[in-house]
Amino acid sequence: MNGVGYGVFLPAAAKALAGKEGEEVKLYIHMAVSERDVALYGFETWDELGLFKMLITVSGVGPKTAAGIMATCQVVELMKAIGEADVEYFGKVKGVGKKTAQKIIIELKSKIGGLGELNLADEPKEDDLYLSLKQLGFDRGEIEKVMNRVPKDLVEIGDRLGWCLRNLG
Repeated sequence: MNGVGYGVFLPAAAKALAGKEGEEVKLYIHMAVSERDVALYGFETWDELGLFKMLITVSGVGPKTAAGIMATCQVVELMKAIGEADVEYFGKVKGVGKKTAQKIIIELKSKIGGLGELNLADEPKEDDLYLSLKQLGFDRGEIEKVMNRVPKDLVEIGDRLGWCLRNLG
């Protein structure tokens, strides 16, 4: 509006929000300022922004690398890979080698928690879904409210968790 526009880097998932020109879109923005650049990175959810901010705290991982990770990986899968110390998971991310993947895991595992201990691949259980959301920092009221609305056709715990994360807040 009024002749002012901003370029915002979006991961693939958030690009679907971009809609038509003139449509209003809600994004959570991180402004990265360096000596040579000022860049805006936009995310669909507060949790995605939080994970992005955690990634850029890792030594050797800048905003562009973190944005590449976020564009290539789904949030739930990324958190699971960190929790399970799955270095191989990061092999699909351009610009992230084995050493960087190890740094990410070492520096973020304690912050994210051991989601791998919840075994997200097992049969879906309400306890696993609740514990996963609790581990991510949501309070009991928010969790119970969103868990009551999960579509019945979502049977995999990863799908259920992803739906909950998209519908919280």
